[in-house]
Amino acid sequence: MKVKAILIDLDGTIFDITERDAFARYKALSDLGYDISLEAVRRYYHFGAGRLGPVKELGIEFTKEKEKEYIKASFAHFVEREASRLTKIHKGAHDVLSALAKRFRLAVVTSRETLSSTEEELGDFDIRRFFSLIVTREVAAEYYGVEKIPLLPFHEQRKKLYECAIGLTEADPGDMLCIGDSVEELQPAKELGIKVIGVLTGFSNKEDMEKASIPTISDFSQLIKMIDRSS
Repeated sequence: MKVKAILIDLDGTIFDITERDAFARYKALSDLGYDISLEAVRRYYHFGAGRLGPVKELGIEFTKEKEKEYIKASFAHFVEREASRLTKIHKGAHDVLSALAKRFRLAVVTSRETLSSTEEELGDFDIRRFFSLIVTREVAAEYYGVEKIPLLPFHEQRKKLYECAIGLTEADPGDMLCIGDSVEELQPAKELGIKVIGVLTGFSNKEDMEKASIPTISDFSQLIKMIDRSS
């Protein structure tokens, strides 16, 4: 596997967002008028369940419009300080990033909007120094000269982020590798000719990844072995 630059998703890939995302979903459901406890949301939250996982298990059915409202509300609560305090870093991620940074150019690509808050969180876990580039929706909007990159549709948003990363690094997509925790994140990268690896600590399960022909690792700590084995 010829790789010069690695694009790495943040939430679910480097960060363990189990508690944080469950809390954000609980707040979003409350916004939409559902009287469901945080404990109930936590009970049904698990890796690989998709962005509507806990909702389905709780017996809630959304219209397409309500689904969009829920996703937007969840994301809005996810980036609030109250939720961010619940973030953890996956075991071994710091050491893996340290080792990778000595061999490749690393970039964070995240659907979060603001650059400053993203850099702050990376700094909190002492991993900001490993990345030469951070692409958020704010960064991509500036790159394209537009006011804003909307969160949804997700596929279009994510593709713009990757195109921004390609432009800013001036790298050939064929020399890039993208690491993420969902098919939704990785499929746009594949379409641009970027190699991909899925991590099973987020929204998509192994079956979904396999259907999309995306090779997987069980967690971020296995990434270096996967890259070396494919070289």
